Amino acid sequence: MIARSSLGPVAMLALAIALLGGPQASAFQPNSFTFTPTFKDPDPGKRQWEKTGNGYVEKLPSGRVNNFKLEKESHVHGLAGVVIRKVEEPNFFVFIADSQAARPELYWWRDKGPWNFMGVMRNVSAPVRID
Repeated sequence: MIARSSLGPVAMLALAIALLGGPQASAFQPNSFTFTPTFKDPDPGKRQWEKTGNGYVEKLPSGRVNNFKLEKESHVHGLAGVVIRKVEEPNFFVFIADSQAARPELYWWRDKGPWNFMGVMRNVSAPVRID
């Protein structure tokens, strides 16, 4: 075991990142859900979202697929959840509320400004607590 006093702050941070393996997801992050945009969208219809190892895949009715990577745990409009970044559009972020949040909401953010309401998650599949 490495004594805490033998490492400087930078080394401690590097060790913590190595041990954690990057951004950590909430234990209540949904495994899957559907979302139907209520705003005008060039690709309308119900979208299927599925959790992957370190992010989500969004499948659109047209067959197009969007990939998102986990950025961090966060809070948006009073809800706990995770922020993910669109791989194909790195300045576009989505907030996914935890499965146990009071409101199953999605928000989006791009470049500047506030978080914008995106819609409500439906058909949420979530981890089951065993304790």
